[in-house]
Amino acid sequence: MTAEQHKGHRERLRERFEKGGFGGFHDYEVLEMLLTFIFRQGDVKPLAKELIKTFGSFSKVLDAPVEELQNVSGMGKVSALSLHAFREVLAYYFQNHATTDKAQITKMSALIEMLRASIGHKQNEILFAIFLNAKNEVLATKELGEGTLSQASAFPRKIVEEALKQKATSLILAHNHPGGIAEPSEHDESITAEIQKALALVEISLQDHIILANDEYYSFKRNNLI
Repeated sequence: MTAEQHKGHRERLRERFEKGGFGGFHDYEVLEMLLTFIFRQGDVKPLAKELIKTFGSFSKVLDAPVEELQNVSGMGKVSALSLHAFREVLAYYFQNHATTDKAQITKMSALIEMLRASIGHKQNEILFAIFLNAKNEVLATKELGEGTLSQASAFPRKIVEEALKQKATSLILAHNHPGGIAEPSEHDESITAEIQKALALVEISLQDHIILANDEYYSFKRNNLI
């Protein structure tokens, strides 16, 4: 394909997107569209297909660590960082929207969407909190600790101090189980109980604790553990 043909192909992709968004696009075409912003020239379709073949899906490509992305032939560190940045923009969007617009957490689906965007792709366990006011509006979101693959760092005192700082009346905790299952360990259950008791001493309620793993999630509240 000549340079002129490459240019025409890119323009057709953008025209399709302009007319109907990503409706009707294949996974590799959505990724190809993103890659056109990273690689200003050339045919990026083969690279998009190779990335999806390597990692398994569009979402797994964006969730992949920079170190693994840059090892795919045709990528390199700068382009891997750029692609990773697209993924981080998703997390920033959801968190910024929730806090700036004081979004209300009223549906589990919206909560899970935000959490997946924020910590679902992390390689280590991350303890994450959403601080809420009396109207259930989001005051702030924050990563409270990063642990190993088996245990996130959770300190009740630290969580209470942050909740008081945010003037929250309640909060939702979440953490991820990278490569694991969406079920709480004994440690998860015990530390959640400790956090709930510590918050209750300052009249702040723990609404829920969500565990994310792959495409599943576990709610402490729905399972009567809160």
